[in-house]
Amino acid sequence: MHFSCYGLVLDSELPLPELTPAPAAVADVVVRVGPVATPGPAAVRVPLGMWVDGEATGVDVPEVGRFLAERGSLLTVQPYDGVDPATVRLFLLGTALGCLLVQRGLLVLHGNAFRVGSACAVVLGHSGAGKSTLAAEMHRRGLDVLSDDVVPVDATGHALPGFPRIKLWQDALDRLGVGSAGLARVRDEHDKFHVPIERAALAPLPVRWLYVLDRHDGPLRLVPVRGAEVFNALHEHAYRNEVLVGAHRRTHLVRSAALAATARLTRVDRPRGVDSVAASAEAILADIDATEREERHAWTA
Repeated sequence: MHFSCYGLVLDSELPLPELTPAPAAVADVVVRVGPVATPGPAAVRVPLGMWVDGEATGVDVPEVGRFLAERGSLLTVQPYDGVDPATVRLFLLGTALGCLLVQRGLLVLHGNAFRVGSACAVVLGHSGAGKSTLAAEMHRRGLDVLSDDVVPVDATGHALPGFPRIKLWQDALDRLGVGSAGLARVRDEHDKFHVPIERAALAPLPVRWLYVLDRHDGPLRLVPVRGAEVFNALHEHAYRNEVLVGAHRRTHLVRSAALAATARLTRVDRPRGVDSVAASAEAILADIDATEREERHAWTA
């Protein structure tokens, strides 16, 4: 079975209903089911049950299975007996695929991307920061969402579109007035759902704006981030930054420097304990509009 995401064709032994089916073609990535060996003595063990061993990155998820990404082109899955296939796919298309994208030399960010004209903005943040809820708000306002949770950026500073869905908790669905009936749960024990989104086919788009979501005891404000703090933010919000060791870390720094030269990074301080989704969306879009007006003025001055 062939599927597409992030500009890649996956030839998979497992059904992957979250992805877009693709015509049979030469695959960029092969997904197979089979045994995953324990890490060898040369492997670098990193947190969250992961390890890096040369061109291989392994992931051991308790009560779910073992995953191995190799050479940026092979994903091996060893599910444990009786595990819900949807849970296996959650880690396969999340952590394991994210590690494989790192192996392919991409800057892989933990966030969401949405289209603005011929470019895109990326919203970064830790788990629970509200990235997906904000992406859903941008989609509600008519903006195309490129990807949810994982944003790979190539060597030219272009974000690669992921699969067309957003993962939202029940309270976010309630806020948007979207019912959960008929939606697949991300995991059986969680009130979090896969929400399909409609969008036209998207090509990779240049990243021009980066926004980091944060909380503070004060009003909503946008704070420009410059200098070394840009690199710190891009490392802190790299997807599964635990695996950025050795050559992967060097590539990450090179890609970060290239992106910092072409994109503007801003911290979005949001008031603690307040629903500021709509206000945050308005502030971000106003900031984007202001930078575009500044650039137009600079060209005509």
